Amino acid sequence: MDLHPGSRICAGGVKIPFLNIGTWKATSEDHRNSLNVAFDLGYRSIRTWSGECKTIGPILREMFDTNKIRREDIFISAKLPSVGNRYEDVEDFMRRSLDSLQQDYVDLYEIGSPIGMIRKGDSFVPLDENGDILLDMKTDFVNTWKGMEEQVIAGRAKSIGLACFNQRQIQRILDHCTIKPANLSLELHVYCQQKELVSFCKNNGMSVTAEFPFGSPGLQQVLGGFEGDKKFVPSALKDPVIKDIARKHNKRPSQIILRYLIEYGVAVVIKSVKPRRLRECFDIFDFQLTREDFDRISELDRGEEGRNIGGSTCTGVLNQLERHPEFPWKS
Repeated sequence: MDLHPGSRICAGGVKIPFLNIGTWKATSEDHRNSLNVAFDLGYRSIRTWSGECKTIGPILREMFDTNKIRREDIFISAKLPSVGNRYEDVEDFMRRSLDSLQQDYVDLYEIGSPIGMIRKGDSFVPLDENGDILLDMKTDFVNTWKGMEEQVIAGRAKSIGLACFNQRQIQRILDHCTIKPANLSLELHVYCQQKELVSFCKNNGMSVTAEFPFGSPGLQQVLGGFEGDKKFVPSALKDPVIKDIARKHNKRPSQIILRYLIEYGVAVVIKSVKPRRLRECFDIFDFQLTREDFDRISELDRGEEGRNIGGSTCTGVLNQLERHPEFPWKS
């Protein structure tokens, strides 16, 4: 596949860059350094989460005001948090994100999860007196989608999408929407390739973004420890097949994985603030995988057994989320 650093996926009239910078769990200074390096390298997309918008906003504003880069050249996305997963809350959280980002619009606004939570103060993961997550069992994301469509109509979002939805849930949106989802963000890596879901999205004019392209090696630390024999699938960075193909192309395993995913036709989110890692992840456009390389990596797919979020690895926080009727990854 002939790809170049500026390559984008076209979906729903929106052109989404293949390479995206993730801003989750980093300090303001880390963001400043990493975004300067990223923009200099040629990255042109930022995936923001609600908690990071306040630190990202001033940095972007300064860059745009000093003409380091133009707003129209950058693809900015944001997510509706689970505590806002109701029609009446969409605009409030949309405006909060825009205020924090110091922008008039985002290029993509996604429902962050089909699971809703009850609002409690400013917490994104509200807890009851026993320390359990306050789940909104009456979540109606089809109705929430109407609020998302209103953000496009109002000009606050250029496009709207979904994150962590399964195929049946997406179909419910498609059956009732006026504006179709432009993108689905989800866990996707070589051990969890979600081929049927990716094909479904492409057939319905949606792009797909892999939020955990390396299998999220740090996921265990975020979600909690093991329970019994339920273990997280390891990162494919040490897989013998990946390492063998990396030696063949004189590339690092991470570069082989990213190259495979973009040749697979999905965008990827790079969650790193280290300049060396950002350069490494961007340096994937000077080679192509052979048909044999591609097929060998495709065969690494473990299906549902390769999933880290949900299914057989459902532990800690995820065990609580599984109680929700819209939990998308039931075993």
